[in-house]
Amino acid sequence: MLLIEVSQIPPEGMDLFAPLDAGEVHVEGEESFALESGGTLRCTLERGDERTVHVRGALQARLRLECGRCLEPFPFPLAQELDLFYLAHRAGQEEEEEDEVELQDHDMVVAYYRDERLDLGEMLREQFILNLPMKRLCREDCLGLCPTCGANRNSAPCACPPEPDPRLAVLGKLLGGSST
Repeated sequence: MLLIEVSQIPPEGMDLFAPLDAGEVHVEGEESFALESGGTLRCTLERGDERTVHVRGALQARLRLECGRCLEPFPFPLAQELDLFYLAHRAGQEEEEEDEVELQDHDMVVAYYRDERLDLGEMLREQFILNLPMKRLCREDCLGLCPTCGANRNSAPCACPPEPDPRLAVLGKLLGGSST
């Protein structure tokens, strides 16, 4: 359903409502996140000329991420407005040398399709990856795991004594404290 034949888009445009499936959006087996059920794509596809397609709409999804501190899974809601342009992939485009190229503003919202088929699943996968947080935390004040016993400090405090910070050992020596 997310693979669109460009020639089948009528002149007045085409509305699309699609539930998201991990297989269709190419994230099955993705290691950095999982797509939860219930996500949707609502968009309108319009052909500008014979080879240009404008996609406007909204993406709603829930991803399952792993906290970087406590390693517990947590939901990450994603709501993204879409406004993208697709152009037909030109023959010989891959063979161009990879010299430094200056990008224009319109190049940042342009993608390419091949063989008269527009794969919206690949676009959605890209949107998921672009919207992942750099620092994945289940909550801002996550206490993480105890470095000694490995217990999740969010669930229950552990009985391990706090480890002194090795970066402060020199300061402890200067103040006459023990040299860890």
